[in-house]
Amino acid sequence: MTIYADILFVVNLVMNAFVLWLTSRITKNGRKHRWWMAGAGAMAFLYTLLLVVTPLQGVNAFIAQVGILAAGVYIAFFPKGVKAFLRYMLAAYLISFIVGGLGMALFFLTDLPYAVHIIASDLGAFSRSVSVQLAVTGMIISYVLIKLGQYILERRNLKKQMLCNVEVYMDETSVAFDALVDTGHSLREPISQSPVIVAEFEYVKHFLPEGLRNLFYEKQENNLTGLLLGQENTFYTRLRMIPFTSIGRANGMLVGFRPDRVTVRDDTEKQARQDIIIGIYNDKLTRDGRYQGLLSAELIN
Repeated sequence: MTIYADILFVVNLVMNAFVLWLTSRITKNGRKHRWWMAGAGAMAFLYTLLLVVTPLQGVNAFIAQVGILAAGVYIAFFPKGVKAFLRYMLAAYLISFIVGGLGMALFFLTDLPYAVHIIASDLGAFSRSVSVQLAVTGMIISYVLIKLGQYILERRNLKKQMLCNVEVYMDETSVAFDALVDTGHSLREPISQSPVIVAEFEYVKHFLPEGLRNLFYEKQENNLTGLLLGQENTFYTRLRMIPFTSIGRANGMLVGFRPDRVTVRDDTEKQARQDIIIGIYNDKLTRDGRYQGLLSAELIN
């Protein structure tokens, strides 16, 4: 079989560039495209040498392919540390496996007798017989399948991004509101380490004594002296101060209280807990009013 080095290089360059590009998308690597193109070029060059230079044809195929992929991944993403390198390698190898498997399937489907003859006589000839059209078709199909797989996984993880109904009970009063399950929300009351559900002031103000409500109306809820002076009846024992850090605010303080119990209901189950602290947010959490609270994903797991 005649091997055309230039065609072999171009086909491998295109496929390797696709694999590294898709790897960068999946791993959310922000490195510029010229680097994964450089990695793809290095992989194509090394693979072409492996096939056209006679002394190199005796190298173990698996070791050679892993080594070539490792070189391409290192050039493309320049990972910091072994853990990051292995993560990129695993993603690139899985994508290569999918693309290669689809390429072989298409190779069989387009000309089954010839494919069987080639692979039976020389397994390495398969990679030298793949046309540019076949490679591009395999890449398109594999891209669609990988994106479909991502969509399915995202749908399965939707539970971490959905809305839950929260009911807060204290004495003879209760209130219900919708809360967004926020994977980045991990607030806890520092002394008891109880999880915190953030709620808009308008939805929990009925639980607060009048003096404390007035401080919120005046936007003075962080006035600790005013809070202490404004305490009424037994609510003082329920009051909690919750430190937090957010963008633009390094040392924030959230006023909260301990209700009698809180019920969290999602699509599948309902949980009642007594160790929840309600943190009061004196503003709107969203412009469209789709939800009025934030809770941690651990509360629905």
